[in-house]
Amino acid sequence: MVPLVVADAAGRFTSRLTPHPNGGTLSEQPGWSATIGGSVTSTPVEHTILMPSGPQGSLNQPSTTVTETSPALRLSVIVPIYNSAATLGICIRALVDAAGDDDEIIIADDGSTDGGCANLPAELADRVITAVSPTNIGRGPVRNLGVAHATGDVLVFVDSDVAVHRDALDVLRHEFTTHPQRMAAIGSYDDRPAAPGVVSQYRNLLHHHTHHTRGSTATHFWTGLGAVRRNLFNELGGLDDTTWARNMEDVEFGHRIVDSGYTIDVLPDVEGTHHKSLTIASMVRVDLFDRAIPWSTLMLRQGLRPDPFVVSPTQAAAAAAAGITITALVLAPFSRAGRALMALASLAFIGVNARLLAFFARTRGLGFAVAAVPLHIVHTAVSALGLAIAAFREGSRLVSGRQDGQASGGARSNKPLQ
Repeated sequence: MVPLVVADAAGRFTSRLTPHPNGGTLSEQPGWSATIGGSVTSTPVEHTILMPSGPQGSLNQPSTTVTETSPALRLSVIVPIYNSAATLGICIRALVDAAGDDDEIIIADDGSTDGGCANLPAELADRVITAVSPTNIGRGPVRNLGVAHATGDVLVFVDSDVAVHRDALDVLRHEFTTHPQRMAAIGSYDDRPAAPGVVSQYRNLLHHHTHHTRGSTATHFWTGLGAVRRNLFNELGGLDDTTWARNMEDVEFGHRIVDSGYTIDVLPDVEGTHHKSLTIASMVRVDLFDRAIPWSTLMLRQGLRPDPFVVSPTQAAAAAAAGITITALVLAPFSRAGRALMALASLAFIGVNARLLAFFARTRGLGFAVAAVPLHIVHTAVSALGLAIAAFREGSRLVSGRQDGQASGGARSNKPLQ
């Protein structure tokens, strides 16, 4: 087991922790401590968690009634970092502005080498709890480290390059207070991404559109801006720290939530601004190695789930049209038939994605929508390629009888959390 160091925002050592020996429930242990605004505490705060009644909180049972006198839920916000100095201040300032006086903001440092929280201004550092791992342990384990110091009723996960809207935490608090049967929810990027480039704007707006149009529930969790009741998180053993520790840890956790009989609600009004810049090369790399291959691997190992965020007839049609378009593009210089096929496939692709392209035109203008077409063809084709690679790898694994410990997309997925 990896020892975990807890320090304050200035990097001063306060204690040494060891992960829970049973590898499951994440519970407070004697001697665990963390710096909170300059003072050290090791006593969890007494609190009440609103739970559905019935065995294991079954949603089929009558739920607890929430009255006007019901206490407001306390939120514990978990922000994992690894060399995130460029955006950490923006992220934490937005959280400080959005958080209630009794809410916690916990930064989980995955072995940063850029100073970590020492770069935060004093007025922000005084508002956060900081837990630091001496080595890089991966996205799942480092978020679990942050959760180990949480005392709130609801855990809110926020990436270090996301600036939540001023009302985001209040909306979550209201939704979880007034709907005691709600156990988990995910939000969305807003339609005003910070990076100005066409690729960055396209990729972030695609995410926004997906979360606003694909339905009210999902089968995956999302730690970019997502919330789950702390008792359910602990009951399910937290995020995976083995096979999916460095990638897809939130998606796999969502599968366990759904398999336990709960629902993951999509709350598109819970928004944050994404501060991430992408180029075509980085978009392809992230889409292929960090998303398509590992997500497809997870689906192949655990079974295809009805999730419109991932698989739908429209997406299948778009993938086919994108593949034909790219193939015809190669043939176009040498054949009139190739050029005709490319034109027809491109028109089919535009037709399938008409709703998305109309959204692009409304938010960024017709010129942006036109520029987004080839980018979306590349994104769709890369997603299909990732599925093909994952299927080949899984087939080879089954034939050889090999048991892979890390289901990653490639070398990049094994790099530290970014």
